[in-house]
Amino acid sequence: MHTVLSTNLSSKTLALVFLVLMQVSVQAEDYEKPPTVSASKIFTDVALKGEQYEVRSKVPTDGFLTRSVIDSDFGEFVAVGPGMLRIRLNEIEALGKLEKFENSEEFQRGVKESASEKKGGVEQLVENPKDTLEGIGEGVGRFFKRTARSAKTGVQTAGDVIQERSPGAPEEQGPGAKLPGAALSSEAKDTESKYAKVARASGEAALNVLGFDDARRRLAKRLAVDPYTTNRVLDEKLDEVTRSIFAGDFAIDIATSLIPGGTLVSTSNLVTNWVWDTPPGDLRVRIEESLRGMGVPQADIDRLLRHRWYPLSFQATMTTELESLKGVEGRAGIMPLALSVTTFDQAAFVVRTLRMIARYHETVAPVKSLLVHGTIVAQNDDRTFIVTAPVDYLSWNVDLDTFSSRNEFSGRNELHISGVMTDRARSELKKRGWETTENSDLLVPISSKPN
Repeated sequence: MHTVLSTNLSSKTLALVFLVLMQVSVQAEDYEKPPTVSASKIFTDVALKGEQYEVRSKVPTDGFLTRSVIDSDFGEFVAVGPGMLRIRLNEIEALGKLEKFENSEEFQRGVKESASEKKGGVEQLVENPKDTLEGIGEGVGRFFKRTARSAKTGVQTAGDVIQERSPGAPEEQGPGAKLPGAALSSEAKDTESKYAKVARASGEAALNVLGFDDARRRLAKRLAVDPYTTNRVLDEKLDEVTRSIFAGDFAIDIATSLIPGGTLVSTSNLVTNWVWDTPPGDLRVRIEESLRGMGVPQADIDRLLRHRWYPLSFQATMTTELESLKGVEGRAGIMPLALSVTTFDQAAFVVRTLRMIARYHETVAPVKSLLVHGTIVAQNDDRTFIVTAPVDYLSWNVDLDTFSSRNEFSGRNELHISGVMTDRARSELKKRGWETTENSDLLVPISSKPN
């Protein structure tokens, strides 16, 4: 067939095809290859080597985000995107504190002398949640009245499993799937611990009646880490230490006082007192009520609350940022983009984008509306588009080319990025009339300071 086809094509046609292929090749090579950068040059505000970890010196990029690899005493960790390296290093520090706590004389003595009623109750819940729930009785009934939202989410999640579908599945083709954070994805598909799965299935009722969840959140707060962290090692260690505190019959205040603490300092961090101090069922209720008040459809709220790539802390932060944009048009309209992300890193990109827009609104100038043009963008009264991008290292690539030349951006446009860009990217954007700001303070880095 190939022989026949070739003989039927004229030499003129073949020459034309050759020229087209050559033009495509030249155009493809016209973009910058995403560089691998030095960690010491791009992460100047963190210690790249500590007592229990070392960040690898070479950091690959994808044209938008960096992917750092950390070797530690607790395994290998990956950090993708702005601020994530600092978060992972803070989590490694927390793991070190928990390890020292578990090996301390006070802790070991408490475990040996303990009665195991609480431990038995929690273990029974994990192995047989249905019977445990039935045995708790009236207390659970009252809890379910307060947190029926969790029960609804649990039922919907179970339906997702049965029907083999889930918000955020890779096969989804919505606009969020094209956001930065796909090529360098850092998270496994299953990021929930055994206890988190049981809590979700049971609506968290039994765990909260036993006091386990409250103790676990207070432990996370003491360590200044996200109680809903996607770091599997830390997630399981928080479960383990909380079980041990119960087994040792420690008062949680006494137990946590033995652990050196820390406080996250940031106006843009993904963990707030709201997340630390509110039971997860109540937190979902508050998220639902707030989003419903913004006009977000109930179906979208339900999808967010059981989305595989948005930990509850992300859901709460997204809601908080949208609340801070009260009066801004189009808040509900960003949900189709947000709900169609297919990786954790894309979810983080959405949340941080909203945070940057909210901070622009608060500290630079009011924005009038939110729109979706490839990503979430803002527009002010003079119809200037404000694009905030939580990226580390922006190089000239086909996606940036396509985005910056969209018909919608024919007027005045501002681009604020949290990191830096190459000379080529800066030059190309300037040619198209974009005003660019690098190392923008709209995304404040997260830091950890000891108490």
